[in-house]
Amino acid sequence: MNNQLKLSVILSCSLGLIACGGGGGGSSSSSGGSGSTKAPVELKDLKIDNDNALESVYHVDIDVSLPGLDSKQAYISICDNSNGVDNINYDQCLIKAALKDGAGQYELRVANHCDSLVAVISVMEPGIPAMIYTLEHDNQAQTDWLIQ
Repeated sequence: MNNQLKLSVILSCSLGLIACGGGGGGSSSSSGGSGSTKAPVELKDLKIDNDNALESVYHVDIDVSLPGLDSKQAYISICDNSNGVDNINYDQCLIKAALKDGAGQYELRVANHCDSLVAVISVMEPGIPAMIYTLEHDNQAQTDWLIQ
């Protein structure tokens, strides 16, 4: 009886998967509507500015200098700020590190789609709020960010 139950479950699941089909979204591609189709662009037709290095990243050199934290245990997290400071995903930060005497230097390669970075400095003492610094990408290949 146990084997019959297993077979029944497997059969039910298989039929459910088959019934779902491989549909594509419900619209038919054979409609004679007025939708436009784009012709492929040929390589010879592309116009690229001579200054464009065709890089998908930009570089950020970060220099942290906070002498007021020289005797405190402090950590820095540098993250994508696309969703705002209140919605930072700390699991996906670009840098998470301890500051040494309130200082640190970091080099980042950041994807071009990341328009804004946020640095959150947390001091490990009660009553001291996190310090927040932001950087907006200025479409330059190299950016220097001084946090002080």
